Amino acid sequence: MNNEYLNEILSEMENMNEEDSTGSSSKDKGQSYGRYAAKKTVAQGMMDLALITANANQLRYVIQYQSSSPTYYFVFTLIVISILLQIAVGICLIFKGRFDLKGDEKRIQANAINNYVIVGVFLVTVINVFIAAFSIGPEAAPPNTTTL
Repeated sequence: MNNEYLNEILSEMENMNEEDSTGSSSKDKGQSYGRYAAKKTVAQGMMDLALITANANQLRYVIQYQSSSPTYYFVFTLIVISILLQIAVGICLIFKGRFDLKGDEKRIQANAINNYVIVGVFLVTVINVFIAAFSIGPEAAPPNTTTL
């Protein structure tokens, strides 16, 4: 279902590009940009959902298989922080999508929320790099050694 939704967004974006190239009025362009911005926010939300799902799976894996690892508490803490930041970014995206950008006061608030989203996504990315670096893969089975 997510792929169908993303394909729909892409086709809408292509339609908007075609409308802009045919010389539509400035009012139509404003409406097209509004639709594009709303769909871009939804696409960001879908990416956030995919990443939070991956982090929840990593958390399950760490708890189930790596509880005796020397980096267990560090990786566990990073995953929890990443999930909490992703929830905060998701909430900001909800507020960002609800803003009507008419008026300077609303635009200032929307820009502030957009800046929070950008910083949050950057922090989540950095934290997930550390999670990947300090996660220990599944222990390899010892080689089958037989004595003669």
